[in-house]
Amino acid sequence: MRLYTTALKYQRLGAGVGEILKRDAASAMAVSDRFVVLGTHNGAVLLFDFEGNEIKRFSAHTATVHDLSVDVAGEYVASASMDGRVVINGLYNEEVRHYNYKRPLKCVALDPNFTRNATGQFVSGGLAGQLILHEKGWFGSNVDTILHQGEGPIYAVKWRGSLIAWANDMGVKMYDMNSKQRITWICRPDNSPRPDLYRCHLCWRNDTHLLIGWADHVQVGVVKERTRMENTQGPSLYVEIIALFRTDFIVCGIAPFKDMMLLMAYITDDIIQNEETSNPEQQRRPRAKRPELRIINSSNEEISSDALSLHSFQQYQANDYVLDFLPSDEDLFYVVSPKDLVVAKPRDLDDHIGWLLDRLRYEEALGALREAQAWGGSKTYDVTEVGLKYLSYLIDKGEYEKAAMACPTILKTDSSKWDEAKLWDDWIFKFAELRQLQEITPYIPFKDPQLSSVVYEMVLAYFLNQDYESLYSTIKRWPPTIYNIQSVIVAVEDALFKDADNPILMECLAELYTFNREPDKALEYSLRLRRPNVFDLIRDYGLFSSIEDKIVLLMEFDQHLLSLETKESIENKDDLGEPTEKPSPKLTPIRKPSEGPAVQLLVQNTESVPISRVVKQLQKHPKFMFIYLDALFLHDPHMGYEYHDLQVELYAEYEPSRLMEFLRNSNYYSLEKAYKVCEQRDLVPEMVFILGRTGNNKEALMLIIDRLQDVQRAIDFAKEQEDDALWEDLLKLRSFIILYIIGFIKVLLENLGGTDIDPIRLISQIPDDLEIPGLKDALIKILQDFNLQASLREGCERILVSDSVAMADQLQRAQKRGTSCGDDLVCSVCQELIIIDDIATKNFTAIIFFCRHAYHESCLLEDESPSFSETAARIKGKQYSVGAKVVHSTLLRSLGSPPQCPICNDAQHLHGAKQKDKKALGNVGIVRRNRASPSIREEDGMPPMVTLRL
Repeated sequence: MRLYTTALKYQRLGAGVGEILKRDAASAMAVSDRFVVLGTHNGAVLLFDFEGNEIKRFSAHTATVHDLSVDVAGEYVASASMDGRVVINGLYNEEVRHYNYKRPLKCVALDPNFTRNATGQFVSGGLAGQLILHEKGWFGSNVDTILHQGEGPIYAVKWRGSLIAWANDMGVKMYDMNSKQRITWICRPDNSPRPDLYRCHLCWRNDTHLLIGWADHVQVGVVKERTRMENTQGPSLYVEIIALFRTDFIVCGIAPFKDMMLLMAYITDDIIQNEETSNPEQQRRPRAKRPELRIINSSNEEISSDALSLHSFQQYQANDYVLDFLPSDEDLFYVVSPKDLVVAKPRDLDDHIGWLLDRLRYEEALGALREAQAWGGSKTYDVTEVGLKYLSYLIDKGEYEKAAMACPTILKTDSSKWDEAKLWDDWIFKFAELRQLQEITPYIPFKDPQLSSVVYEMVLAYFLNQDYESLYSTIKRWPPTIYNIQSVIVAVEDALFKDADNPILMECLAELYTFNREPDKALEYSLRLRRPNVFDLIRDYGLFSSIEDKIVLLMEFDQHLLSLETKESIENKDDLGEPTEKPSPKLTPIRKPSEGPAVQLLVQNTESVPISRVVKQLQKHPKFMFIYLDALFLHDPHMGYEYHDLQVELYAEYEPSRLMEFLRNSNYYSLEKAYKVCEQRDLVPEMVFILGRTGNNKEALMLIIDRLQDVQRAIDFAKEQEDDALWEDLLKLRSFIILYIIGFIKVLLENLGGTDIDPIRLISQIPDDLEIPGLKDALIKILQDFNLQASLREGCERILVSDSVAMADQLQRAQKRGTSCGDDLVCSVCQELIIIDDIATKNFTAIIFFCRHAYHESCLLEDESPSFSETAARIKGKQYSVGAKVVHSTLLRSLGSPPQCPICNDAQHLHGAKQKDKKALGNVGIVRRNRASPSIREEDGMPPMVTLRL
């Protein structure tokens, strides 16, 4: 929900109301959905329509009317007066009911369903302190029931549904007509002023929520139903206070406003008056301020506040005002003073927009209109029309930038009333007249809608005369199809003719020629400007033929980019040399000259730009020649091989540190020429490599010892050659030039552990009278290294023996374990069951291997093999004894070739054929063993079989 600065709009009800209140004074009011009822101090009850025209008049009382009540149907009006009477008038009949209680009355409330209920119930109360319920009894008699008494005058009463709420000196109470019980008592707030000074105001928000405003306190109560567990005794309903706060004003009216409250505020400096004093100054009524209508939420936060301009408000007290409301789609709030009747309505969107426009708050008005478009928008104001007024307002104030920023949203419209393209044309020319085109240009659309080409060319012409940079940025941003490119090119060329070296105009021409599909012309300006996109231009349009004579210019462009990157990297480093920010993303960072975009373009397109043509143009530029050939070699070592001799010289001149890498990876250069080049520049490591490559290892070793004096390099060189004679030469060389290698012997000794040199032989070469610093420590290190090696060998031997013993034990346990078999076990040869219950077949032996294949002994072994019965007879043992089985198994393993599983050892897959032959012979026959082939299981150390006597 959106709340505005002023949430309500007001209208004084005129017509007949004004004339009547000039002669009389209003004292009470009630509102129905059909009319408004006023009670006066002269005792009259007046009915008005919502325009203020008098409908009916009832002269019902002789004194002030204090309260009015209308039933829900709007057919009866009840009035309570100081004359002690309640009068009920029928509006659509001549029925008038009079009830005289002979004491001044302050309030009355009709049964909401008074018209439909025949009981004719209403409640009233007053200075007698009794709340009386009146209803019709049997045979048309009137029955008055006192619902409450004894707690002071009754100041207010409101009836909603079955609930009656009233206020007296002690507080607010509530009565349930269904249960005929009083359900709650809400006590009057502490430190409140006397209840007769500021009367209580009651208002039902709905059937369960009661709003209470009394003096400077506001409470909200909710009627709830007790649960069965709680409702052991007493009423079934109770009231819970959900909001309670204190105000800084006197509440002289309360009504619901959406999910908040509308309070009528009486502003005074002295809230409590001491009327019992005899001091005339204190008895004098203070001058009051304007009454206000304030919207308050449940947290006592003020959302809106309006001061009311009522006639003679300075002379009135809080009890002189009445606030009532009419609940409907558009809530209406009526405020009554003795001489005024004012209607307050919530402001709608159009009211709010008009209020903002009157105060020149166009931006807020536009925001409200756009937000309201989601639910239908405004009926009075057009978004585009208000937006145009806003643009004019900004232009008049000189806020051109803000006006330009607002144009895309204001000038974009879906309404058929407006031509969006024409709106843009008008405002662009408006900015042009004011010489402020640079402000609106970034927001000019080039599609949806696309404007006339005249508009775009006018903008470009303006920038050509005023601002070259804006011209270039606009050309890059706008698509070339929206204006005449050739016309713009002619205009820019005329400007460049007058200012030939202007880089921005050349940039513009390069872009325009590219858009106009003339890349060869664009290339000329791009190279002159050294634009990074020149390489993309060459690739995209295949302009290799255009650059064949511009090789030097391209290489200079690479050097320019490299210098820019170097400068940028220096600027982006702090005092400690650490980078402080990321490099510019405009150019791809260049790490080496050979990685430049120009040289890479030449290397990757050697078919279009031949190598020989590039080399010919770079002959007078050896540095560029080196960069190009280096990039070519890195791209493909075999390309440009005819220039490798030249490349050796270039590496030696410009980057000697990479010459060794080139020498190792290339096979196309002359070793003699390369050696001369290295010798001229005294590149010893490269000379050593070339000598090693030519096979002159001894001379290479001499260079390492004589020139480099690097024993470690000499050792490494000897290792690489893998030549024992070279080691011999190294040792002999040491003995002949002792004066040069005294400092190297210690290094040789320390590196013996990783070489093929015999330490005893090396030590024996040392003369007895030669003093070598650190020799003792070197010898100790040699002894320690060999001692460590011996200890490692002994430890490894112990571990090996331990593992061998453990494996032997594991093998023994495996050989000793048994094999289980079931009733469904069959012979793998004859396919008959191994275990048969037939007693006649018990005298046979089964052999089961650890591979789980089982055989009858007669099916597996040859006829000449000893049977189990023969073995048992020899040892004179029982056929079923364990001893006989063990002896028979041992006997079988002792044969020349122990039995082995034919299936697992069938390398030629002959077992299936033999099995078929066996079945063809009626399952008669045996499986012959191949005595020449050893058992695989036997090689694995596993027992070949287990003989079982079943």
